[in-house]
Amino acid sequence: MNINDYRRVMDRLVPTPELKESIMQKSPKNSILARRVVNGVLAAALAVACLFTAALAASPELRTAVLSFFRMEEREQVPSSSTAPERPDISQAEIGQLVKAQYIRMDSYRYGFSCGLLHDLAWSEDRKALLDYKFWEAKDNELIPVQVDMQTSQVDITHDGIHYLGEFWWFIRDGQLDFFTGDNRAWDEEGEHAWDWNFSFIPGRTDVLLLRLSTGTQMEYRESPFLYHLDTGDTEELFVGVDPDVLTESDGAIWSDNFQLALITGHASAQFPNGREWLYNRKTQTLTDVRTLGGVGADMAAFADDNTLILYDSGYDEDDILQAITFYAYDIPSGRVTKTLDSTPYYRDWGEHPSGVMTFGSRCVLISEEGQVQVVDLKTGNRSVLGGFTFQKGDDFMINPSGNKLLYFSMDSKTEGLGISQIGVVDLEKGIFFAFDREGYENLHEGGIGWDDDNTVSIRAHTLDNETHYLLVYQF
Repeated sequence: MNINDYRRVMDRLVPTPELKESIMQKSPKNSILARRVVNGVLAAALAVACLFTAALAASPELRTAVLSFFRMEEREQVPSSSTAPERPDISQAEIGQLVKAQYIRMDSYRYGFSCGLLHDLAWSEDRKALLDYKFWEAKDNELIPVQVDMQTSQVDITHDGIHYLGEFWWFIRDGQLDFFTGDNRAWDEEGEHAWDWNFSFIPGRTDVLLLRLSTGTQMEYRESPFLYHLDTGDTEELFVGVDPDVLTESDGAIWSDNFQLALITGHASAQFPNGREWLYNRKTQTLTDVRTLGGVGADMAAFADDNTLILYDSGYDEDDILQAITFYAYDIPSGRVTKTLDSTPYYRDWGEHPSGVMTFGSRCVLISEEGQVQVVDLKTGNRSVLGGFTFQKGDDFMINPSGNKLLYFSMDSKTEGLGISQIGVVDLEKGIFFAFDREGYENLHEGGIGWDDDNTVSIRAHTLDNETHYLLVYQF
């Protein structure tokens, strides 16, 4: 695993191989419990804290909170009708008065869900033109047709001698922006060189999109980012003044929320087998090697906020396999660096008792060999102990877009697909951790799970005969 593989792990969508293939055929979007609390949770939490003493950075300001886990008595009854509907329908349920569930039943995977609406898009045969579209809103166990103010815009830009051209469709509803693009990939006459363009959302913005112009595939993939202004169609180059050699070796970038800073990742090479990373400042048009920040020799970073980076100092074995990570909080304006988590084994899921650190940008989940779990704020070093809970093989976590909630789910390896037997949420702001069991999940092939927004999780599934498809939506 190199630095770029590692970064991709941080966005933890959990799809099956079948869903991966489905995802690859669609345009990219910023579309991945056990037991009741017992007496003595605080004592258990203190025991957990002792297990991690070696990993703590010495600081009198560190705080440890205890999130008491509770398992809801009510179980979810997962629907699995084998009858495919002529048009999508919906049923709803409330689980333990804490979770609202919507079960949308469909006849195919062509339907999508965004901005709180179910949609059905009809594309031309070459998937370049949107011919028709339908939208529905869920109300009182019904899907009500709604109209959206769909706009059509065009990408028409020449960059590095390549002409990128195509249409896309977008609308704004209730302060949320959504967009749709078809297949924009093009090839030269020999079919040897490819180029493409795609969009990504910019959090909190409805006036611009992040436009990525790319060339090549796999290890030859390169991209250049622009801001696309929806009102005018103008594009704004983001990497002004960047050394062309850096961009040639780059396979992408991660941006700060205010879009003034970027972390540019580079491909692995003979000289840098784990890749490289640079911090780019748009205002000063300067580029800084991440390895030089704070003098700690970190090989990658993540944004905690517009002024703070989390530096990852990774340790590898002789086979170049990631073994352990040390984390630092780096204050960008002052250059001050603070170690927030010392050398900690990287999480492996193939052992009988998985343990180590799962990374989620500015937070991580720390799992001991005994299955005790802590959530660590890598900016402050503060941690939340998940009291009364033991992590087991098949369990996993996924952070929401704002970083204040963790989705917990447990997978049953004896079923087809993911086989999600339990779902829960760790709410780090409210200080609660709850989950519920599911019944009937074994009658569905669950293909993927992920956050739709900060409070909504969805699961894609179909019946075992592949006749009926489901979108299972949970609001926490």
